Amino acid sequence: MAKKKAEPNEEKLDSDDKDLFDDEKIESHYPDVSNDSKSKEESVPIDVVDDEAEEEEDESFEIEPEPEPTYKYLTLDMKKEGVRDDDYVLSVEGQSHGFCNIFVQLLLETEGVKAAAYKITKLVPPEIFIRLEDGYKIKKILYDVIETLRAEVGKVEKVFKKLM
Repeated sequence: MAKKKAEPNEEKLDSDDKDLFDDEKIESHYPDVSNDSKSKEESVPIDVVDDEAEEEEDESFEIEPEPEPTYKYLTLDMKKEGVRDDDYVLSVEGQSHGFCNIFVQLLLETEGVKAAAYKITKLVPPEIFIRLEDGYKIKKILYDVIETLRAEVGKVEKVFKKLM
């Protein structure tokens, strides 16, 4: 079997060569915790805390004021739709089941509302269907429901403030 000849570009490492890093001191990022590195007199307990450093940090700490509440306005679109003249469809853009469910529940509790329901699809904004009894005006019904909703939100807000 033929042996491969050593190419001239390959360098051979001799055991006589010095290690390149022998003269350099390599710094460690970790403290030396071996028994011979420190005497017991020089050791510091772990639970000692520098009180001066804590005081400096406390002085620089500032409490930011609470931001003003931001209100989200609803984009509404009302249409007269349905079999009867008292049937309405209210499109509520940007709302989900939470708002629609509460709003429909309050509508059903309001005098003059015969039926109320909502539907949410991915194609169109949520729609709330409202059927009124004869002689009732939609503007008056919606105003009453919104005032009832404001009162309910106010009650919940007071309860949360008491908890905090």
